[in-house]
Amino acid sequence: MSQCLNPNCLHQNSAEIELCQECGSKLLLAERYRALEIIGEGGFGRTFKAVDEFQPSKPLCVIKQFFSTVQDAKSIQKATELFEQEAVRLETLGKHPQIPELFAHLIQDNHQYLVQEYIAGQNLAEELATEGVFSEIKIREFLNEMLPILEFVHEHQVIHRDIKPENIVRIAKSERGEDREFSLVLVDFGAAKFTSKTALLKTGTVIGSAAYIAPEQVRG
Repeated sequence: MSQCLNPNCLHQNSAEIELCQECGSKLLLAERYRALEIIGEGGFGRTFKAVDEFQPSKPLCVIKQFFSTVQDAKSIQKATELFEQEAVRLETLGKHPQIPELFAHLIQDNHQYLVQEYIAGQNLAEELATEGVFSEIKIREFLNEMLPILEFVHEHQVIHRDIKPENIVRIAKSERGEDREFSLVLVDFGAAKFTSKTALLKTGTVIGSAAYIAPEQVRG
């Protein structure tokens, strides 16, 4: 299947179609990435599971589409500049083995997009649902893996702002290389705050998941 990226359409098309049969929008992002289905949605935008049609093996990837909150030309120009700056920062973060790699950032049809590595595995919310509460040993293992990731992120002046079980993925054993000593990956930086001046992801007074956001963020 091929999912239309037009926020006002989102029609599911056949895989071989180039233009959406419902609205006529291009189905390939940057003439390369084809969205397959929506796998996440929030106040900042949508996340699509996708495929890279340019590569012979057609590997899976993730497309993140951001909702625009500005309309006037000056604000749009500023948002574009900030998008470029923050994409560079995300590219740096993606060099960490436990953060998805950034493949591309672009603007198409006045929408901002990031294309990132697809992480195959089960998130911790799903794991908790099937296995129950973690033991003390498992919690220690979790902290030993997660705290160094957060230290790396904070060293690059980024605050994730939506750390929750759904955004921590345990890589499937079949996807792990023999040299990988870790199993957890922190995903979805869609609500991230860059401590430098930014407006890209400012979509409301509160960003993140209500059960997990910091009290000081709730207070504004």
